[in-house]
Amino acid sequence: MLTIRILHHDASGYGWSFESPDIAGLTGGMESYDAAYAEEAARFALASASEEQGTPMPDGLVFEHYVPAEMARAA
Repeated sequence: MLTIRILHHDASGYGWSFESPDIAGLTGGMESYDAAYAEEAARFALASASEEQGTPMPDGLVFEHYVPAEMARAA
C-alpha cells in the first residue's frame, strides 16, 4: 500500500490547485474542488514515471486529501 498525500488550495477568484509532496512535479488546477481529478492526475504521473524508469506501477494506492480547515467547513 502506498499513501499519496494531495494538498488542495483555493485561490479566491482563480479556482483550486493541488500538489503532492509524494510525487515530484505533480501540480494541477481546476475551477472547483475535485478530488477525483487530482487522483487521476496522480495516477497518470505515477504511470508515466514507472514507464520512464522501466518499473512496475505501484499497487494499492491510497489517497489522502488535505484541504485548508476554513474551506473544509464551507464545503
